[in-house]
Amino acid sequence: MGNELVTEEESKKIKEFKALYYELNARPDTTTKLFTDKVIVKMEDLLVLEEMILEKLSLHSGDGKFGKSYVNVVTNKHKSYNFDDWKLFENHNWRIPEFVESITLVWDFYISVDGYRNPQRHKLTVKISSGLKPEEVLSLIFSGSVENMQNLEEVQAPIIAQMDFIENRLGQEFLNIVEEWVKTLEKSLDHRSKVMLVLKKNRKIVAYYLNYLLFIVTCITALVGFNYITSSFSISKLADFSIQQMNITVNYIVISILFCCVVLNRGESIANKVFKKLNEYGDIFVFRITSGDEKQYNDIKRANGINAFKVIFNVILTLILNIACSIIASVIYSKM
Repeated sequence: MGNELVTEEESKKIKEFKALYYELNARPDTTTKLFTDKVIVKMEDLLVLEEMILEKLSLHSGDGKFGKSYVNVVTNKHKSYNFDDWKLFENHNWRIPEFVESITLVWDFYISVDGYRNPQRHKLTVKISSGLKPEEVLSLIFSGSVENMQNLEEVQAPIIAQMDFIENRLGQEFLNIVEEWVKTLEKSLDHRSKVMLVLKKNRKIVAYYLNYLLFIVTCITALVGFNYITSSFSISKLADFSIQQMNITVNYIVISILFCCVVLNRGESIANKVFKKLNEYGDIFVFRITSGDEKQYNDIKRANGINAFKVIFNVILTLILNIACSIIASVIYSKM
């Protein structure tokens, strides 16, 4: 009996504590905004954003209480630099050979909100990278989380801002600050070819074209050639085939099948390479912070040029071969 009374008393205290906790602390909502502008981000730009956020916080009561801001920098050598203070981040020696893959900026603070006794927790996360992979964009959409994403590459959004807020107006205000900051950034020169971007957008169709069209045209040419050979024998029935004519026909069929298989295999190999080159084409690089950033930018620019040449060369070569096969088939057909 005594144990039951103790259990009921503990349960009552837990319920009272939960009620008090939810009265003092609200569950935050989350909103995310993606910025697709091709921009250049330097150290001074990041410091400007920090000043803009701190200026906004100074306008609200409760700022600075239990609040903190920190920076995480990830480089291509799988190194992660974590800074709990902006001064440490600013004064760090960035003359390193690695290039920056992503930078995550977090402001975790408390702001007084009407209807709550205590200042409520808010968090602004800004992640800057050279873009997101498609699967990471889906992960972002479904999970609503930006902070823990890694291994970022270009897709569409070099800058992502996520705000955890209690009051919607405050959340929008801080996202608007990030938007205004993005507008002040230097725009990156776009060296990408419009033709290549169209091909990249339709890279599946390009891959199918390289893989199957030449194979189909080759098969049609072989079929026309087969009809030409058999018609040249001047026979009306299969029983009239001589041994020599049979050998010529079988040899032609075997050689044609082998040639078509080679064309199909070669086309598949070329299609896979071109698809990969198109997928890689158009990479951007936003950072100008470390010594390795400028080298990475130049490497990407050069790789885009090489990939563009290889793609255009293979597309044109396949087109020429298709035309050649069509001409051969037409000539053979005209002689039948």
